[in-house]
Amino acid sequence: MKNPTKLLVFLFLIASLVSIQITLSNAQPPLIDPYAFFHIIPNPDGSITRIKEFYPIVPPNTSSNIAFSRDVPLNPAKKTWIRLYLPNKSNDYNLPIVVFAHGGQFILLSTATPQFDSFLSNTANQLHVLVVSVEYRLAPEHRLPAAYDDVLDALYWVKDKKDEWVRKYGDASKCILMGESAGGNIVYNVGLRASVLTRELRPLVIRGLVLIQPFFGGSSPKSANDGNFQAVDDLLWHMSLPIGANWNNPYFNPMYGGGSHNLDRIKGLGWRIAIAGCDGDFIFYRQLEVFKFLERRGVNVTGNFTRGFYHGVFIGDATKAQQLYQFVRGVFSPYVTS
Repeated sequence: MKNPTKLLVFLFLIASLVSIQITLSNAQPPLIDPYAFFHIIPNPDGSITRIKEFYPIVPPNTSSNIAFSRDVPLNPAKKTWIRLYLPNKSNDYNLPIVVFAHGGQFILLSTATPQFDSFLSNTANQLHVLVVSVEYRLAPEHRLPAAYDDVLDALYWVKDKKDEWVRKYGDASKCILMGESAGGNIVYNVGLRASVLTRELRPLVIRGLVLIQPFFGGSSPKSANDGNFQAVDDLLWHMSLPIGANWNNPYFNPMYGGGSHNLDRIKGLGWRIAIAGCDGDFIFYRQLEVFKFLERRGVNVTGNFTRGFYHGVFIGDATKAQQLYQFVRGVFSPYVTS
């Protein structure tokens, strides 16, 4: 697979590919090599080499009829940074701020990955928001909770209005955390932390979370499909979780131990949680399990679950992205508009 763009689509289509294999054969599908699958090479020190030709990035867009973007440092010591997206419309002031965490199974991709960059430009334009997309540190070089720490840093960065666009165009009192796949896991855990930091974060005020096909584990560590996907799933969590951690921890499973006590804070603050998914996703049953769990905890949670499709569809399919934007508008009205 020599075309990098095709590889990224392939990563997003992992679930449907495995499902097709299992459907077409009654025999156990042959196990794949997860390292070869992701085009990564394990190193003796525990790091990985990501073969660059398969992971292209694009520069910020300084001339667009959709949205402008620019890169700014977050924490130079950690080599983290932010890509801002500003809709290309007149009179764009007091915009709600969406703090975004990209997907990539905690170990791959970037906010500058072409698919995410395009999705976020359209997000800024369609939702009429200022997007703050975080280039957080990746595992296994920086295992969880490093990514959580970096996105929390971004909240303080917004709060302190360290950038001209945030000062001039953003309204920090209307902040929404949004993440896709692993990014959904990240913003959920950051939201739990931020729920007890409301005074420290002022004037930033979080209104809720958008979890797009969030990458969670469930009450069982096994996926709906064994075989090929299980080998990939196990490797991803093995490289992402703290060394020595097992599946029985809240990073993997937000329902572990009955869930975080901070959910009561989220409930009391009136935050809204929106979860989008589809049953063609290989971890759909986990997302549905988390949705039902949050309902039982009394959190204001709304789900938008459709039939078919695959993991990553809201990033890779323009029609599904439009449906996602409409869903977000409905949940977070009047904070976001068309």
